Amino acid sequence: MIGNIGKVFAVVLTLAVAGCFGPGTPEEQVQAIEEILAEKVPMTEKQKAEFDALFAQGKDALAGGRKEEAGTALGKAFDILKRAQDAAVFNKSE
Repeated sequence: MIGNIGKVFAVVLTLAVAGCFGPGTPEEQVQAIEEILAEKVPMTEKQKAEFDALFAQGKDALAGGRKEEAGTALGKAFDILKRAQDAAVFNKSE
């Protein structure tokens, strides 16, 4: 009984941790970012400026075939966008 609960817990924990890292490939990152952008997430001017620079850098790197550089820039852009989205959800709930 305890062994089964441990296995279930391990699977749930693995899935939860995997979900924390967001999209994997740069192409998936672009798709995820564009889906969030479609929601018109409000951002501060600073967030918007940083996001725009990183998103453009990531897309340019991806177009140039530099996937590692693209993944890094797009990952940072995704993080900014997710923080803005989380803040908007939090502010809406108040």
